[in-house]
Amino acid sequence: MKKILLSLIMVAAFATAAHADDYNFLNINATNGGGSIALKSVKKITFSDSDMIVYAADGTQKSVPLAGLTSLSFDATATGLKDLGKQQENQLTMQSGRIIVGGNGTLAVYTSGGQQVRSIRVTSDRTEISLDGLPHGLYIARIGNRTLKFIH
Repeated sequence: MKKILLSLIMVAAFATAAHADDYNFLNINATNGGGSIALKSVKKITFSDSDMIVYAADGTQKSVPLAGLTSLSFDATATGLKDLGKQQENQLTMQSGRIIVGGNGTLAVYTSGGQQVRSIRVTSDRTEISLDGLPHGLYIARIGNRTLKFIH
Protein backbone atom coordinates (compact mmCIF):
# COMPACT_ATOMS: atom_id res chain seq x y z
CA MET A 1 0.00 0.00 0.00
CA LYS A 2 2.83 2.38 0.90
CA LYS A 3 4.45 1.62 -2.46
CA ILE A 4 1.27 2.49 -4.40
CA LEU A 5 0.65 5.65 -2.38
CA LEU A 6 4.24 6.82 -2.84
CA SER A 7 4.04 6.09 -6.56
CA LEU A 8 0.88 8.20 -6.93
CA ILE A 9 2.36 11.05 -4.88
CA MET A 10 5.59 11.00 -6.89
CA VAL A 11 3.78 10.97 -10.24
CA ALA A 12 1.57 13.89 -9.23
CA ALA A 13 4.37 15.88 -7.63
CA PHE A 14 6.86 15.18 -10.40
CA ALA A 15 4.38 16.13 -13.12
CA THR A 16 3.64 19.40 -11.32
CA ALA A 17 7.28 20.15 -10.54
CA ALA A 18 8.51 19.43 -14.06
CA HIS A 19 6.51 22.38 -15.36
CA ALA A 20 7.18 24.87 -12.57
CA ASP A 21 10.16 27.14 -13.14
CA ASP A 22 10.87 27.61 -9.44
CA TYR A 23 11.46 23.89 -8.70
CA ASN A 24 14.99 22.77 -9.49
CA PHE A 25 15.67 19.93 -7.03
CA LEU A 26 14.15 16.74 -5.71
CA ASN A 27 14.98 16.71 -1.99
CA ILE A 28 14.94 13.30 -0.33
CA ASN A 29 14.87 13.00 3.46
CA ALA A 30 15.41 9.58 4.98
CA THR A 31 16.43 8.22 8.36
CA ASN A 32 19.55 6.69 6.84
CA GLY A 33 20.56 9.63 4.66
CA GLY A 34 19.00 11.39 1.74
CA GLY A 35 20.10 14.23 -0.45
CA SER A 36 19.17 16.50 -3.30
CA ILE A 37 19.08 15.73 -6.99
CA ALA A 38 18.78 18.34 -9.75
CA LEU A 39 15.48 17.75 -11.54
CA LYS A 40 17.09 18.29 -14.93
CA SER A 41 19.27 15.22 -14.26
CA VAL A 42 16.43 12.91 -13.13
CA LYS A 43 15.70 10.40 -15.86
CA LYS A 44 13.17 8.26 -14.00
CA ILE A 45 12.04 7.15 -10.54
CA THR A 46 10.99 3.59 -9.81
CA PHE A 47 9.83 1.67 -6.75
CA SER A 48 10.75 -1.89 -5.84
CA ASP A 49 9.29 -3.83 -2.93
CA SER A 50 11.65 -2.11 -0.50
CA ASP A 51 13.36 0.81 -2.29
CA MET A 52 12.76 3.99 -4.24
CA ILE A 53 15.36 4.27 -7.00
CA VAL A 54 16.14 7.56 -8.74
CA TYR A 55 17.96 7.18 -12.06
CA ALA A 56 20.05 10.12 -13.29
CA ALA A 57 20.71 11.01 -16.91
CA ASP A 58 24.43 10.30 -16.40
CA GLY A 59 23.68 6.65 -15.59
CA THR A 60 24.07 6.89 -11.82
CA GLN A 61 21.32 5.91 -9.45
CA LYS A 62 20.34 6.60 -5.86
CA SER A 63 18.50 3.94 -3.91
CA VAL A 64 16.52 4.89 -0.79
CA PRO A 65 14.89 2.24 1.42
CA LEU A 66 11.15 2.96 1.62
CA ALA A 67 11.11 2.03 5.31
CA GLY A 68 13.45 4.95 6.06
CA LEU A 69 11.92 7.49 3.66
CA THR A 70 10.54 10.39 5.72
CA SER A 71 9.75 12.98 3.05
CA LEU A 72 10.16 14.03 -0.56
CA SER A 73 9.92 17.62 -1.72
CA PHE A 74 10.57 19.79 -4.73
CA ASP A 75 12.26 23.13 -4.18
CA ALA A 76 14.31 25.85 -5.81
CA THR A 77 17.31 25.05 -3.58
CA ALA A 78 19.10 21.77 -3.02
CA THR A 79 18.51 21.69 0.71
CA GLY A 80 14.94 22.89 0.73
CA LEU A 81 16.17 25.92 2.65
CA LYS A 82 16.32 29.39 1.20
CA ASP A 83 19.67 31.12 0.70
CA LEU A 84 21.17 32.10 4.02
CA GLY A 85 23.36 34.80 2.53
CA LYS A 86 27.10 35.09 2.90
CA GLN A 87 28.39 33.10 5.84
CA GLN A 88 31.04 34.83 7.88
CA GLU A 89 33.48 31.97 8.22
CA ASN A 90 35.85 33.74 10.61
CA GLN A 91 33.04 34.21 13.18
CA LEU A 92 31.01 31.03 12.87
CA THR A 93 32.55 27.84 11.45
CA MET A 94 32.66 24.07 11.69
CA GLN A 95 35.86 22.21 12.58
CA SER A 96 36.17 18.52 13.41
CA GLY A 97 32.44 18.15 14.04
CA ARG A 98 32.26 21.14 16.40
CA ILE A 99 30.82 24.62 15.90
CA ILE A 100 33.44 27.32 16.49
CA VAL A 101 32.00 30.69 17.55
CA GLY A 102 33.80 33.98 18.08
CA GLY A 103 32.09 36.87 19.85
CA ASN A 104 29.29 37.45 22.32
CA GLY A 105 25.64 36.48 22.14
CA THR A 106 23.37 33.47 22.13
CA LEU A 107 24.02 30.74 19.60
CA ALA A 108 20.83 28.97 18.51
CA VAL A 109 20.90 25.70 16.58
CA TYR A 110 17.83 24.75 14.51
CA THR A 111 16.83 21.65 12.55
CA SER A 112 16.09 22.05 8.85
CA GLY A 113 12.42 22.09 9.85
CA GLY A 114 12.95 25.16 12.05
CA GLN A 115 12.83 23.50 15.49
CA GLN A 116 15.35 24.97 17.93
CA VAL A 117 17.44 22.16 19.44
CA ARG A 118 20.18 24.11 21.25
CA SER A 119 20.64 27.54 22.80
CA ILE A 120 24.08 28.43 24.17
CA ARG A 121 25.33 31.73 25.61
CA VAL A 122 28.72 32.63 24.08
CA THR A 123 31.01 35.18 25.78
CA SER A 124 34.53 34.66 24.42
CA ASP A 125 36.61 35.14 21.30
CA ARG A 126 36.59 31.40 20.62
CA THR A 127 34.03 28.92 21.93
CA GLU A 128 33.82 25.32 20.73
CA ILE A 129 30.33 23.81 20.78
CA SER A 130 30.00 20.02 20.75
CA LEU A 131 27.28 18.46 18.60
CA ASP A 132 27.13 15.31 20.75
CA GLY A 133 23.58 14.12 21.25
CA LEU A 134 22.20 15.67 18.06
CA PRO A 135 20.79 13.19 15.55
CA HIS A 136 22.44 13.25 12.15
CA GLY A 137 20.87 15.74 9.76
CA LEU A 138 20.90 19.25 8.33
CA TYR A 139 21.08 22.15 10.80
CA ILE A 140 21.34 25.93 10.93
CA ALA A 141 23.35 27.70 13.61
CA ARG A 142 22.69 31.39 14.21
CA ILE A 143 24.24 34.04 16.41
CA GLY A 144 23.25 37.66 15.88
CA ASN A 145 23.08 38.19 12.11
CA ARG A 146 25.55 35.35 11.39
CA THR A 147 24.32 31.98 10.15
CA LEU A 148 25.93 28.68 9.31
CA LYS A 149 24.24 25.81 7.51
CA PHE A 150 25.83 22.43 8.30
CA ILE A 151 25.32 18.69 8.12
CA HIS A 152 25.98 16.65 11.25
